[in-house]
Amino acid sequence: MIRAILVCLILFVPGCINSPSLENDDTFILATTTSLRDSGLLDHILEEFLSETQTNLKIVAFGTGAALNLGKKGDADVLIVHAPEKENQFIEDGFGISRTTFTYNHFVLVGPRNLDSSLNIIDAFDSFESDCFVSRGDYSGTHEKEQAIWQTTNHTLNEDERGVFPEMENYFSVGNGMAVTLTMANEMGCFTLSDRATYLHLKPKLDLKMTEFTDEILMNPYSIIQLNTIKEKQSIAIELETYLTSDIVMSKIENFTINGEHSFFVA
Repeated sequence: MIRAILVCLILFVPGCINSPSLENDDTFILATTTSLRDSGLLDHILEEFLSETQTNLKIVAFGTGAALNLGKKGDADVLIVHAPEKENQFIEDGFGISRTTFTYNHFVLVGPRNLDSSLNIIDAFDSFESDCFVSRGDYSGTHEKEQAIWQTTNHTLNEDERGVFPEMENYFSVGNGMAVTLTMANEMGCFTLSDRATYLHLKPKLDLKMTEFTDEILMNPYSIIQLNTIKEKQSIAIELETYLTSDIVMSKIENFTINGEHSFFVA
């Protein structure tokens, strides 16, 4: 059985108050993931670009599925997302022009106790019977990865509008971002799949333990996607991509830490 948790929160989230389409013509809209924004990485690497180009940048952060939808509707000028299969389909469908990966980290399993890291992530998911699990359930890159993992396990699976999920009594779908999901998992004493950066960012407020596995499926690449947009905006997007793949930004990524731990790596 899947249980959907309705999370009603009033949050002040920079860049998420107004519809992007209502912005002034000179506003350059970057649609990206909550993990890049909330971790502080974007502020860290974009400061020099904004200073040099004087770009009137607005960052809107959602799950990857929502960010891609903004690109489809023409409500964003460039994307930075982390769901490779969806990104490739997005380009094949004619909404994007190119995809360039510039950084990555890994997905981690967090919960009320550490698991045996000598296992693989499939074995870990297979072990969830009496343990509860909280899912983002929002078609973000993290949710897409979680669904891919469940589909390799021995669990009986179901599927509905919330995606693919195991037939577990203690499986909860939040339908919200990573921070809310981690908070719910913490309060309920459940496991969840998280990107490494968001967990490290919130770690001081959580009792959840992190277990890292070496499975290739847990690789979490972040890519910039160029869109079919107006010429003036496209030139800024190309300039941004050139900057993000420069030695300057590579060095910034290598030196970026959260609570003393490296959270992103150069692609």
